[in-house]
Amino acid sequence: MKKLLFPALLFGALSTVFIISCKEKNNDNITPTYKNQATGTGANPNINQITVTGTSTVTNPATQNTALQVTSAGWVFDGCATSPNTLTGRNGNTTVQLTFGGGAVTTGTYALTPNLPLAGQARMIVTNAPGQPDGIAWYSKSGFVSVTTSTAGTQATFNNIQCLQYSFLFPVVTVSGNLTCI
Repeated sequence: MKKLLFPALLFGALSTVFIISCKEKNNDNITPTYKNQATGTGANPNINQITVTGTSTVTNPATQNTALQVTSAGWVFDGCATSPNTLTGRNGNTTVQLTFGGGAVTTGTYALTPNLPLAGQARMIVTNAPGQPDGIAWYSKSGFVSVTTSTAGTQATFNNIQCLQYSFLFPVVTVSGNLTCI
């Protein structure tokens, strides 16, 4: 009888372990479903367009540094009444714009910034710079612009202002010269 007791207990223990391990478990984890069974935001709301995840590499269309000289020859400047705190010059499809922060422009030196300017600051934006691909906006990185105001108008003078794209630190468009309005 003792010889049969040990194998019977062993068989019973193994059977219990086997039955417990085979029992279906419901742990409410996230499980994959078909799109028509998904709830909440799981389904793609644009069923005819692929939802892309991850990142893509953005390449810069501009490849070389260039320089731009803003002078009276060939340049047309907007009048002061057009926008009292903005000086704009155009030569062909190239545009150079200085926007001043803090209200009326007065005689003095303004620090250039790539962001929206605050009082005592200005931002230069160059579009369609010569020697660069069309349609790219270039923003002043830093530097200073000297402004002189009088009854005859406003003149802003600047030298070697580096302008960059927001997304890329290379190449650079270097701008020198002056913008005026009457």
